[in-house]
Amino acid sequence: MKSQQFHYVSVIALALTALVVGQFLTRSALDTIIIALWFAYLCQTWNIIGGMAGQFSFAHPVYVAFGGYTSTLLYLHWDLTPWLGMLIGAIGAMLCAALLCWINFRRQLPMLTYALITLAITIIAVTILNTSDLLGGHEGLVIPRGNSPANFRFADKKSFYYIALAAVTAMMFLTLMLRRSRFGIRLFAIRDNQDAARMIGVDVLKTSLLASMLSAGLGALAGTFYAQYISVVDPSIAHVELAVQIVLMTAVGGIGTTWGPLLGPLLLVPVERYLSREFVNLAGFGHLFYGLVIIVILLLLRDGVVSWMASAIRSRIMGVKPRIGAKSQSMEK
Repeated sequence: MKSQQFHYVSVIALALTALVVGQFLTRSALDTIIIALWFAYLCQTWNIIGGMAGQFSFAHPVYVAFGGYTSTLLYLHWDLTPWLGMLIGAIGAMLCAALLCWINFRRQLPMLTYALITLAITIIAVTILNTSDLLGGHEGLVIPRGNSPANFRFADKKSFYYIALAAVTAMMFLTLMLRRSRFGIRLFAIRDNQDAARMIGVDVLKTSLLASMLSAGLGALAGTFYAQYISVVDPSIAHVELAVQIVLMTAVGGIGTTWGPLLGPLLLVPVERYLSREFVNLAGFGHLFYGLVIIVILLLLRDGVVSWMASAIRSRIMGVKPRIGAKSQSMEK
């Protein structure tokens, strides 16, 4: 079976398995998996620009906030269903991402400078959200609970679980298609060497703009989902901590890979939830241990879990013992 077909079949098999497993999850487990899937979706959207195009950005929480706040405001004040409001929020996020990308290439910013600028913008966004009366200040905007699927309101968590699962599955298919498309090949060329990409005819600015807008627009949709799921949207949705979590989880799974942005959150979110619950009486110990787990993983598996697994499988087939921490090729190659 060809590699690409194997990936598609694997995604379908895992999605079907998750559909069945969802019927037997407890309320607590369901909540954990929903949040893990939400992070997986965000990591997949960030991976388009951060992993495939190599543009390290901390602005993703701003895009998430665009989706969450825009759809909520339109729903509360103009009774516009969040299913449509989320699209308007996505357009706002795409315009913001396009502006940042244009500034980046116009000024020829070094990678670190661009990353710090996006970090500063995220901090500014949180400040604005905290002080704006229209946006509810630090308390945010509360969404009335109810059961109205047409307005993205569901009485049970399983509905949100199925939506999150469908979104992650769709992102997996999109990622697979991008990797094999001309557009995806251009992104990898830009990531590896922008000057070389220009020499072979790649329009670096146009390709990067499209990738940034796609990544931001898809990320904004997650903001609406999260707001509807917890029935409130507040400044924490745009916090720098979210940007760090997205990057860390993607790095643990494997930046630039197909499966890394999925495996990272599915591994780390349950661990973080478990540690926080087990060490609830020891202030900060759960987060301390969680941080140590991440450090150990990144030190031992420098290219992420996916690349290590691919290396281990190849080594087993070839009869060579894999070296932990050694550089390995991506599973997708």
